[in-house]
Amino acid sequence: SRSSIDTISSSRDEKGHGFGQAISEAFEPYLSVWVESQDKHLSSLIPSYRQQPLRNADEEFSAQLVIPSSTELFHFYRLTLAQCAKLSTGPRLLELSKTFAKYLDQYSQQVLFYFLSEKSGPQGPSIEDAVLILNTADYCYRTCNQLEEKIKGRIDEELKSKVDLQSQADAFLGVASAAVRALVHRVEVNCEPVWREMRNTPWSKLESVGDQSTYVGELLRCVKESSAGILKHLHKQQYARAFCDNLVDLLTNSYLTNVIHCRPISEVGAEQMLLDAYVLQLGFRELATLTSDPGTSPPAAFVKRVSATMARLDPLLKTLQVRASPPEGLVQAYLIHIRDTSEANFRKLLELKGVTRKQEQAPLVELFNAHKAAPSVRDSLMPSSPLLSPLQLHGPSSHTTALPGIGHLASPSAGSSSSAAGRFDPATFGSALMTAAREG
Repeated sequence: SRSSIDTISSSRDEKGHGFGQAISEAFEPYLSVWVESQDKHLSSLIPSYRQQPLRNADEEFSAQLVIPSSTELFHFYRLTLAQCAKLSTGPRLLELSKTFAKYLDQYSQQVLFYFLSEKSGPQGPSIEDAVLILNTADYCYRTCNQLEEKIKGRIDEELKSKVDLQSQADAFLGVASAAVRALVHRVEVNCEPVWREMRNTPWSKLESVGDQSTYVGELLRCVKESSAGILKHLHKQQYARAFCDNLVDLLTNSYLTNVIHCRPISEVGAEQMLLDAYVLQLGFRELATLTSDPGTSPPAAFVKRVSATMARLDPLLKTLQVRASPPEGLVQAYLIHIRDTSEANFRKLLELKGVTRKQEQAPLVELFNAHKAAPSVRDSLMPSSPLLSPLQLHGPSSHTTALPGIGHLASPSAGSSSSAAGRFDPATFGSALMTAAREG
């Protein structure tokens, strides 16, 4: 009424506050219609973002570049948030925050993962494209957290706890993880000819141990050259470290996989492999300093990690160095180095040594079962070795558990974009990044 407005206008401040509150109260019941219109607009943006190139045709690549659609999306979010907050800081603003979350999920899954996997083809994205996606995921992760704080700063106190964009932030870290793995995959593809050379070496016929096998130097050269071309584009130290960590994991798994393909392996062959693994370990330590000034020492934490990762190979190679005759020596070596009670795993070791016939294996297996049951030994053994258990020696494609290649980077379907199912689990990757950042 006119009289109530006159009463409110007793002071300019009170008038502004009262008028704004009255407008908010008047619009509050109808703001859902406006939020729905923003939802429809955003739903049309996601398909258009998939059609846009990763960068403008006239824009040169740089290590800090992000995909233009990401900045456009968050600019729209900021404008929309400001508009809504002028009229409502209550349930409608919370409703808008949930709309934001919905399309952040879709952007991470249907745009970034799409460019990383489906659109890039079976060989994976180029280095520049993968770096662009990594930068964009990092930008979205940081901006997503800022957006959550901004909404909490505007919304009514009793609704603050309901504003949550952490799942979306974690999804962007998952994209970053996938981008790092895609970059690692580029190195993996380049190294395949060298691994082929390792597999072609007659490991069962070596008569003496040399300084290092011929493939070792070529493998280190290939790894360093490929990695240097990638690391120069990773301007954030935590992602450079994550790349190096993932690469060492993959190379160690690849070495183990190729050991399986090299069977049968003689005692001399196993000794040569152990020496080669040590040389590779020393070379892998230099990954962290490929783009540093000459003479820079690798971080102690990275050196420790490389040593621990490559040390996983030692128990297997040291056991393969022991002759099958007398059988007690091999059984004791297995119980000391592999330290498990699995007969299946023991048979795998025998096959790696070339003891494949059942009549040859029978006395060794019998002796193994007798020794592992001894009270003095039994309590110190594990049921199954984490190194040998994943190994598959039979079938057309013997392999071991390894990091996913580019084929594992496919995004989930659109229908599951807002679900955690099908996403990369970013939990360990996020903690690894934070650890690396602190160490950096």
